[in-house]
Amino acid sequence: ESLASALSKAGFEVVQAGGRGDAIPLLDEDQIAAVVTEVKLPDGDGVSILSHVRSRGLASPVIFVTAFGTMTSAIQAMKKGAADFLVKPVTARDITEALDSAIRKSDGKNEAGSAEPLAHTFQGHNVVIGVSGAMRELFSLVQRIAPYDTNILLCGESGSGKEVIAREIHRLSPRRDSSFVPVNCASLSDELLENELFGHERGAFTGADERKIGVFETANEGTLFLDEIDEMGLRSQAKLLRALERKEFRRVGGTKKIRTNLRLISATNVNLESEVKARRFREDLFYRIKVVTITVPPLRDRKDDIPFLTKAFLGELEKSSGKCVRKIAPEALARLRSYPWPGNVRELKNVIESMALMAERDILDLDDLPPNIRGARRDQEIKLSVGLTMEEAEKEIIRHYLEHFPTKKEVAKALNIGLRTLYLKIKKLNLPSSKLVAKQET
Repeated sequence: ESLASALSKAGFEVVQAGGRGDAIPLLDEDQIAAVVTEVKLPDGDGVSILSHVRSRGLASPVIFVTAFGTMTSAIQAMKKGAADFLVKPVTARDITEALDSAIRKSDGKNEAGSAEPLAHTFQGHNVVIGVSGAMRELFSLVQRIAPYDTNILLCGESGSGKEVIAREIHRLSPRRDSSFVPVNCASLSDELLENELFGHERGAFTGADERKIGVFETANEGTLFLDEIDEMGLRSQAKLLRALERKEFRRVGGTKKIRTNLRLISATNVNLESEVKARRFREDLFYRIKVVTITVPPLRDRKDDIPFLTKAFLGELEKSSGKCVRKIAPEALARLRSYPWPGNVRELKNVIESMALMAERDILDLDDLPPNIRGARRDQEIKLSVGLTMEEAEKEIIRHYLEHFPTKKEVAKALNIGLRTLYLKIKKLNLPSSKLVAKQET
């Protein structure tokens, strides 16, 4: 208690846990900036807390306090990624300095090593991937696969960001200095697609007044990205397979064989194996294009990316249109996080751009949200019955905020109270201690 009091006076919001069992739910439910723990705990050991932090992809640095007899355990913890360990006896100042140093290093690491590789500009295109554990895992896979010159199939829902991932693979590949050429197969008929892929000679058909170079030539030495490849007709599939197998093709109406050297990245938002079984997609082409398969998760499974993506889209809009929106209110951001996003990242980008362009202020709030995301007005209001005691009214208000904000830290911020105070009120008012899931409006 004395240490917690000293840290509070030093400006930290302190949340206490009696052991491992109390600490794990706090780490899962709220954004904890740092952890200070004994190596030996009443119900386990502090090293297991560190393992939990790392396994969840949390950025919170972990500092150990240890007696001399447990120094070996602390050294092992350092090897596993602990930020620091302090040998008893320690003072509040020792821990304050260790916390300041660990948090500063963690912030610097996040700025230099995390956000930067997941958001950048390449060949004139903004590449915005994300910060969530799911996207970091995907990015790690991309980094491992990109250098190898093999065909890749990207799977994922429409709007989930497959082209962004394809561009990132190209950027990290030996072909980065050559062209990245995207083609949407769904937008072209079989005849037009063949012309788009391979080009045509002058006089090949009525209206062919001059030679056209196809993307197989444009993407030579680079990367060809075929989006919605499942929409390609069987005739075009056969010609694509032949070109990939022989690494050569002829322009429509031509006789000359043209050699090609490109990497193919394909994308689909359907189960391509089912298309093969239904005989709508060639099995031999299927195995040719899916040497490696990468699945891009939908936005609803990586909601930690929403604040990051929102900020990135607002920045892009300011550059392109001059419209400056500084930030989005926590309540509005909570609604964005609770919405299921059937259109994924593409839908989020459209919503953010529309909100920003229509906004009359430089801060987006609940009133700026589209009705389908904002929900009915009655869901935003807190209705209190006449005759409630102050304690009963407080309980209803806190319950409402718990239902509409993604973390207790954001609830505390919205209520303008400390996180520790919020936990005490939850306990006092007998509210559920587990995190309540925000309602989804569709």
